Amino acid sequence: MKFRDYLKDRLLYIIIYLISTSLVITIMMLDLIIRKERLHTSNIIYAFILSTIFLIVFLSIDYMKKRKFYNLINNRSDENIDLTYIFNIPDNISREYDFFKEALISNYLKYIDTLEKYKKSFETQNYFNNRWIHQMKTPVSVIKLILEDENQGNLDEKTKKNYESIEEEIEKLSHGLEMALYTLRVSNFELDFKVEDVSLLETIRNIINENKNAFIVNSIYPKINSEEDIIIKSDKKWIKFVISQIISNSIKYSKVKDSSNKTIDIEFYNKDNKTILLIEDKGVGIPKQDLDRIFDPFFTGKNGRKYLESTGMGLYLVKDVCDKLGHGIYIESIEGEGTKSSIIFYHGKSIYDLTQ
Repeated sequence: MKFRDYLKDRLLYIIIYLISTSLVITIMMLDLIIRKERLHTSNIIYAFILSTIFLIVFLSIDYMKKRKFYNLINNRSDENIDLTYIFNIPDNISREYDFFKEALISNYLKYIDTLEKYKKSFETQNYFNNRWIHQMKTPVSVIKLILEDENQGNLDEKTKKNYESIEEEIEKLSHGLEMALYTLRVSNFELDFKVEDVSLLETIRNIINENKNAFIVNSIYPKINSEEDIIIKSDKKWIKFVISQIISNSIKYSKVKDSSNKTIDIEFYNKDNKTILLIEDKGVGIPKQDLDRIFDPFFTGKNGRKYLESTGMGLYLVKDVCDKLGHGIYIESIEGEGTKSSIIFYHGKSIYDLTQ
């Protein structure tokens, strides 16, 4: 708090002080008039000046005593400091300020205690969710293996289609569990990443292979248009999740479109000191009014409400992970024509170069 603000807060005190001084002088003048004596104007002025000087001295001393407190309060908003600054509030400014300090410290300790309880609860819930997701992944994998073995036998056309539908639903379940797992991990991202060289070609081929059932069942053809491999600096696990999520979205919104040209074109190339990975589909596209909000958490938009398969978390996690990795993510789309998703790998500008 500046001295000017300090004076504004005490304006009423100053006015009352001046009024009381004026009343004292007025009473003295009336007393002299009754006794038929005269009070000189110079004495009145002198009395006002003297009382004003005393007032200024008092306010200055009071402000100096409390200035350290005001500076601490000011700095809490100017700097990124934690609440422990309240322990540095000086003692013995006044009983009122001592009471304020005690109240602040008491509330701070209660806040810390409550925060620790919620933190332990969150960690317990996180641990349970992690264990549960890993446990659910095992039966999903077993079911997938059983279905693959069954499909090798002699099955009639109707049974084959049923198995294919089950495989597709299992893929959705597996993908949902994977997304839930990464949602939990992203909160502790700093503890779960590794600097390494990543082959874009190998990563994309692995993702296509993992989604081959979805491609086959929905008659979607993935095409890699780049022949030469490019090595980028990133975290293999996290960047695989990002690319996989974008390709999964391309499959999701390509299969619902009534078209014979269901392709997903994948291309990567170097340009202006950066590597660009472009994933383009010929799906239903994103409405123009939704484009600005596609990275918002839980935003499903027009397509999500129409096709009922969107959680609104996929692209939010993609953007969050890319920001943490130091990569860029841009999406262009025309409704009814398709979507272009670009991941930008900046050479020498990622988080990994800062850690080396």
